[in-house]
Amino acid sequence: MADGADGRGDGTDLQAVARALADTVPLLVERLSRARPGRIYREALELLERPLVGHVLAMTGGNQLRAARLLGLNRNTLRKRCRELRLALPREPRRASGGRAAAPLAGG
Repeated sequence: MADGADGRGDGTDLQAVARALADTVPLLVERLSRARPGRIYREALELLERPLVGHVLAMTGGNQLRAARLLGLNRNTLRKRCRELRLALPREPRRASGGRAAAPLAGG
């Protein structure tokens, strides 16, 4: 989330989002403590992580390497988190020898 068109700004937009999240935490903790006592931390992280990772993957057109770099994760860590969060990863085209994507089969 950027404040200005160039991604630089005074941080007021980010501060507003941080305040909104902070205002939501008491309600989140209350509900999670009733539904999943002992798992508040893990459940709260997953509630944020799932849409965060999904959005960054969508932003990058499903490019896992670019998404991982934006998130500051290793690509394998991103893939692992997607499995754990049950997020569908875009299918990668199979590679033919020579590093190019395999051509579709004729007929069918």
